[in-house]
Amino acid sequence: MMTEANISTRNGPLISAQHYWHILLKWKWTSLFFFLIVVGSITLFSFLVTPIYTARGSVWIEDQLNILPFADVQKFDPYSAPTTYSQLLLSRSLAAKTIEKHKLYENPIFAKNLSKGKKLPDPSDPVFRERLIENLIKNISLRPVSGTRLLEVTFTASDPRFASETLNALFDEYLDFIVRQRYVASEQATQFLKNQITAVRAEIEESEKKLSDYGSAKNILPLTTAETPTITRFSEVNKALTEATIERIKKFDYYNQLKSGTPADLSDNSKDSPAQKLREQYTTLSRDYAKRLATLRPEYPEMQRLKSELDSVKETLQNETDKAVSAAYADYQTALKREESLRGLLEQLRNEAFKANSSTIVYNSLRVELDNKKALLEALSKRQSETDVSSRLTGLEGTNVWIVDRANLPLRPTSPNKRKNVLLGFLVGLAGGLGLAIGIEYLNNTVKTSKDVTNSTAFPTLGVVPSFDVETRSKSPRSEFTRLVNIISGKHEPEEAGTRRKGDVNISVTNASRPGRPSDEPYQKKIEMIASRQPQSIQAESYRSIRTTLLVSSPPGKIKTILITSPLAREGKSATISNLGITLAQANKRVVIVDADLRKPKQSRIFGINGGWGLTHFVSSFVDAADLVRPTEFPNLFLISSGPVPASPIELLTSEKMDHLTAFLKRSFDYILFDSPPLLAVSDALAMGPLIDAIILVVRGGRTPIPALKQAQQRIEAHKLKCLGIILNGVNLVEQDGYYAKQYYQYSKPE
Repeated sequence: MMTEANISTRNGPLISAQHYWHILLKWKWTSLFFFLIVVGSITLFSFLVTPIYTARGSVWIEDQLNILPFADVQKFDPYSAPTTYSQLLLSRSLAAKTIEKHKLYENPIFAKNLSKGKKLPDPSDPVFRERLIENLIKNISLRPVSGTRLLEVTFTASDPRFASETLNALFDEYLDFIVRQRYVASEQATQFLKNQITAVRAEIEESEKKLSDYGSAKNILPLTTAETPTITRFSEVNKALTEATIERIKKFDYYNQLKSGTPADLSDNSKDSPAQKLREQYTTLSRDYAKRLATLRPEYPEMQRLKSELDSVKETLQNETDKAVSAAYADYQTALKREESLRGLLEQLRNEAFKANSSTIVYNSLRVELDNKKALLEALSKRQSETDVSSRLTGLEGTNVWIVDRANLPLRPTSPNKRKNVLLGFLVGLAGGLGLAIGIEYLNNTVKTSKDVTNSTAFPTLGVVPSFDVETRSKSPRSEFTRLVNIISGKHEPEEAGTRRKGDVNISVTNASRPGRPSDEPYQKKIEMIASRQPQSIQAESYRSIRTTLLVSSPPGKIKTILITSPLAREGKSATISNLGITLAQANKRVVIVDADLRKPKQSRIFGINGGWGLTHFVSSFVDAADLVRPTEFPNLFLISSGPVPASPIELLTSEKMDHLTAFLKRSFDYILFDSPPLLAVSDALAMGPLIDAIILVVRGGRTPIPALKQAQQRIEAHKLKCLGIILNGVNLVEQDGYYAKQYYQYSKPE
């Protein structure tokens, strides 16, 4: 057999789900309104916003050059890293060249949104041109294709044709920029070699003439055995001098290339070298800065910090460049000194030949020198031809960069994605509506169920009286939004048990008032006597249940005088007293209701008894206590009205005559029910503490704040008064007990 605990444990998730479902039903109009606003706003935005088109192209980037075999000329590779090539597409210089060459500053699609007026600003305005560059870079996006050497490049614009044409223009300028920058050093080397070749040719011509003249004048004969070593040594030194001259030219060429490069172009074959790491760091920071510049201004702290780091890395890289240039210059000086040393040695050998007065040695020395100069001329001519061809490749595309796909013409906008946005709005609106309903419910810090009473106070719950609008609650959007405004503003909701004020009069109904309803409809029947007027209703049954709890909770005769009050006004205490008095009288108990609310008395109006002596007459004059008690239309139920409203009610309620009246009533009745003002509003109820046996608190579900209930408990305990418990009035049965309570309500409601 399954125990109650097991049932509770197994049904826990189901009850929790039902709880949240009831919250959603309670605030369904608010959730629906939020849902419609979100979906409508996103849908409207998707259809009204200017569509954005994205043109796409791809670039193939190789690591190493593989077309020209000029190992010496291309030893210095300023674009050794593919990331450098990719970041060139986001460079400001490339953007400026593209804008200038294709006159994008005259294009209204691109430049109009950057001007404040209707006319385009002056193209020479530096601020305007800077904005053009930033706008162009902002619309460029790079994405490496995973596992390949391809780089996808996109450009976004509001016009598809403009997006395609601008990206293609950027590609053209990109290739032209790479080719120009790559062969600047080759052009410089070509000019240098031309000058060297001209000088060598002049020397050869002079040497040939000198050799010819000398041979003719001396009638040269073949070398003797003794003269051969001298010529051999002269030939070796002359050959070494030629090699030293070529090495010096190479060093000087490399030195010039380094001087013409930039810090970001510093080449180093070692991947772990400081220069390589600095170049990678500089490339990463440059990319990050360009990316953030699309959304942030340069003067923002984050951008200034990033710019400071970029400048620091650039300065360090510049230092590395300076070191490399210095090292190249030192190598050049070493080669130059070696060349000069060999030249001096050669001159020394020549002088020795002349001193030996050997015409043959002199002649052959001149011939060897001439042959070496011709070899030098041949090497320089070959090198000059290679560099000249290299410098003339400006009409070709980059040697290791190719445009694989030029920009296409986008046929559909990439933004906004209407279908995706509407779906996203649907999901956000749905989740937001659910969250809003739950959030509002938990922001509503009022007593809603008996669980709230148990969690907030140490007082027991004597009973729960359902609301009269249990079926129509939240069916009206206007009433739901009014409750929402009241929760946000901290105001209380209107009474849910069907009572409302018109001046100082209670109009009692059994359901929410509806426009257009005739005044004689049953909705306006007096709620205060529901236990008699509709005895089969669930509200009447609730009062009978409270009566049973009172009768069995204490021995007969121990508790006779009960003061019924509430923490705040308009909580339904007067209606509770009238119905509780009726149910006790129906149980054959003699009951008298004393209207001790001398500030806003109601019991006379509820029972329809006017005139006669009241409580204030008895306390302030010599009226007999028996003359105060007046019968009602219900057997065993009597009433003592309040009488005229006095100037100082609390003094009358604490007078000695009230003690006499209470003693008289205890002898004559089984229960004396005192109707008292709200506990937190005035101190009348606390002042009557010595006269009564116990207190009953009446709170209204969804209206009485939990802090107010706690404060009322503190006051009762501070005055050491006995509280029988709390009657929870105007409760939504679905919130209180869920599915079964509503089923019972539907079964037991009156026809």
